[in-house]
Amino acid sequence: MLSDEDLVSRAQEGSEAHFNLLVDRYTPLVYRVALGITGFHQEAQDIVQETFVKVFRHLDGFSSSKASFRTWLLTIARNQSINVFHSLKRRTLGFLNEQQSDAAAAHNESNLFFNHPRNPEDLLSLKEEFARVQAALQKLPERQRTALLLKTQEDMSYEEVAAVLQVSVSSVESLIFRARRKLIYVLED
Repeated sequence: MLSDEDLVSRAQEGSEAHFNLLVDRYTPLVYRVALGITGFHQEAQDIVQETFVKVFRHLDGFSSSKASFRTWLLTIARNQSINVFHSLKRRTLGFLNEQQSDAAAAHNESNLFFNHPRNPEDLLSLKEEFARVQAALQKLPERQRTALLLKTQEDMSYEEVAAVLQVSVSSVESLIFRARRKLIYVLED
């Protein structure tokens, strides 16, 4: 398997096939980050496309001496997600926003449990808990939510999260601490 650096280098030389391998490798990660920030399935899919269009357009400007490809890509994905999230907030009334959030959570739940058959009681209990956690995550400020998701869902180091968020490692530690504390508070209510 080729490394990110090899794929990027060949893509920078004009290989569409190598760029497509990068897209295939990172689409699930970009999608999870976008969904974690926006909370909406369709918008997350659009963000994935927009992110890779931007990456393609600016790939010649990428330098592995400044950041890893993964960090550079996630920075672009995060910025795209924030732009979409703020746009959604401006365009949507609070009531409609809650309705769409519920629909997105229901859609995500159905995908999550599709391949995990359980008895009906367990499935219902698990869906309810998932919905509670998703709702609690959406109450976190964007930076806390993103830091927490990158660290826990994507298993990124504090240094990698700091690079994506463009903050110090101590800021990331603080963001994650506050996010966890607020989640516990929200989930205990």
